[in-house]
Amino acid sequence: MATSQMSSEDLHHSLPATELNGRPPRQPRGLSRESIMVAVKAILGMIGIFAVWQLLVIAFKPPEFLLVGPLSAFAELGERPGYFASNTFVTLQEALAGFALGTALGILCGALLHYSSYMRSFLYPALIAVDTIPKVALAPLFIVWFGFGFESKAFVAMAIAFFPLVINTYDGLRSVPHELQELARINKASRWKRMTKIEFIYAVPSIFSGAKISISLSVGGAVVGEFIAGSKGLGYVILLANSQVDLPSMFAAFIVLSAIALVLFFFVDFAGKKLAPWKNYVK
Repeated sequence: MATSQMSSEDLHHSLPATELNGRPPRQPRGLSRESIMVAVKAILGMIGIFAVWQLLVIAFKPPEFLLVGPLSAFAELGERPGYFASNTFVTLQEALAGFALGTALGILCGALLHYSSYMRSFLYPALIAVDTIPKVALAPLFIVWFGFGFESKAFVAMAIAFFPLVINTYDGLRSVPHELQELARINKASRWKRMTKIEFIYAVPSIFSGAKISISLSVGGAVVGEFIAGSKGLGYVILLANSQVDLPSMFAAFIVLSAIALVLFFFVDFAGKKLAPWKNYVK
C-alpha cells in the first residue's frame, strides 16, 4: 500500500506545474512584459527591413516595372484601403477555415498514429507520400470537387496546414517519460485518464509548435487557391497586379499578407503560452 501511495505522489509531482486540484496555475492577466518586448522587436525588425529596402531603391533607382520601394506600396494601400481591406478579409476567412480544419484533422491523425500501431503501419507512409505532392497540384482537384468558391480555397489551406500538426501531435504524445507511463499503470489509471491527464498535457507544447507553423502556411495555402481559381482575395490582387505590371499593388498585397501571417503567428504563440504556461516558447 505504501508503494502505491508513493507512486501516486510521484506521478502528481512529475506532471507539468499544476495546482493541487488539477487546474493550471493562475497566470497574470493581460500581456506580459516578455510578450510586449517580442512584439516590439518584431515591429522594429520590420521597420529595419523596410528602411533597407527603400534605401536600396533610392540608391540604385531600378525601373518601376522591376522594383518599387515600400513607400510606393504603402501609398497604394492608402489610396485604396477599401479594396485591400475587402480582399484581405476574404483571404483571412479562407486561411482561418483551412487552419481550423487542418488542426482538427492533424491532431486526430497524430493521435491515431500514436495509439494504434496497426493504423500507424498503414497511415504514416501514406501521409508522407501525400505530403510530397506539391499543394499547387492538389488545388485543381479541390476545385473540381468543391467548385470555385470559398470551400476549395479553404481545403487548399487545410492541405498545407495539416501535416505539421500530424507530426507534432505524434511526437508530443511520444514525449511522455516512460516512468510516468509506468506509474500510471501501477496506480491503475484508466486509458482515458492517462490520455487526458498525462499524454495530451505533455503534447500541448508540441501541438502549439506545429500550430505556429501551420497558421502561416494556411495563409499561403489560401493564396495558392486564389491563384488557381480566384475572383477575390489577396491572391487575386497579386495576379491582377502582375498582369498589369502594377508593382505597387503587388508589393502592397505582399506586405498585407506578411502582416496577417505575423499577427496570426503571435496570436497562436500567445495562446500556447496561456494554455501551457510551464513551457517556454520563442524568446
